Amino acid sequence: MKHFYAPFLMLIFLAIACEAEVKIVTADPTTTSFTDINQSTKVTAKALELNGTEIPEIQLTFRSDNSAIADVSDKGLITPVSSGSAIITVSSPNGKVAQTFVKVCLPKEIKCDPDNTLALRVGTAAPIKCKLYNCKDEEIPGGNLSFEGVDEEAVMKDGPNTFIGKKIGQTSVKVKGGGLEKEVTITIAEQLFAPGMEPGSAGHGGGGGGVNKNKDPYGDGDKGQFDHIIGKMKF
Repeated sequence: MKHFYAPFLMLIFLAIACEAEVKIVTADPTTTSFTDINQSTKVTAKALELNGTEIPEIQLTFRSDNSAIADVSDKGLITPVSSGSAIITVSSPNGKVAQTFVKVCLPKEIKCDPDNTLALRVGTAAPIKCKLYNCKDEEIPGGNLSFEGVDEEAVMKDGPNTFIGKKIGQTSVKVKGGGLEKEVTITIAEQLFAPGMEPGSAGHGGGGGGVNKNKDPYGDGDKGQFDHIIGKMKF
């Protein structure tokens, strides 16, 4: 038995002596930044011997010192969470480390003109001009914004951010972009008429007689009080 164990123990000793030791851990990139919540970056990490030879079988671990700012998967994929700074640390089993420094500055606010309410009249058009700003209150050039959810029976879109009043009432539009959303109210009042062209003037029912005023005055058809105007509007 003595002669059997001696060679076996020698083989174990030689295997341990020849096992590569991690001397250096690298991480690429060493710095990264995010300006959008949907962005991500993959950290490529390597364990190296002192001479620079890679040791591929070494299991490296990834950790964020502030996962509320930037999170990292066990495969090294960094994703932003909120604006701020974080450090991603890559570690080998024997304690060698490398780091990636992360800066996150996400969109912070959508500012619009008008800010809360767009006032229209039936048949008139006006835009809602909006811009996207980041965590430093700087305008984001080319910030991609969409205008959604408007009641098409109340207003009509004329281009991406211009609206035309169709009937008296109120609706709203949701401005979206950069993971943010802002709601702007749209109110539609009755149309203003030039002297001599007010509803009920000569040539339009002689004072409104015979017109059903209980119906929608801007209704499309022969029941509306102002249908002579609506019928000529080019929507």
